Amino acid sequence: MTKKPRHKPSDLPSASAAKAAPAIGVPVQPVQLTTAHYQGPIPPPSILEGFDRIVPGAAHRLIQLAEDESKHRRELENKTLEANIAAQRRQLEIGDYQSKAVFRSDLLAQVCGVLVTLTCIVAAIWASLHGQVTVAVILAAIPTAAVIQAFFRQKPDQKK
Repeated sequence: MTKKPRHKPSDLPSASAAKAAPAIGVPVQPVQLTTAHYQGPIPPPSILEGFDRIVPGAAHRLIQLAEDESKHRRELENKTLEANIAAQRRQLEIGDYQSKAVFRSDLLAQVCGVLVTLTCIVAAIWASLHGQVTVAVILAAIPTAAVIQAFFRQKPDQKK
């Protein structure tokens, strides 16, 4: 649904008509508007000269202010960079420590497994030499079951 304009374009006063017909009794005064745009921390030299005419030394102070601000910004960026590098180094140290801890844990588990296996085998041999065949079979079955279970167990990355 489209809206219809309230007034026809011919009903509205045009901009040229407003310029041509000033109100009666009102003095007409021409006005000139100038805008300037610059980018960066320091204005162009012509504007700096104007500042210096109004307030002596203002141009120097503005330039010094821009230099100080730039130096401050670079210092903050350097501190941020150094903090990020330190955090990354710390993360690497933590990862290294964790991998060493996992390795030590795995090694300890393997040593304990070998000790339990050897103990069971020695105890099974001793039990069989002393006539305890049932005890010897049970003691021999413990390390055998552990070895079989180790071969058939899936690794975490092999699961589907």
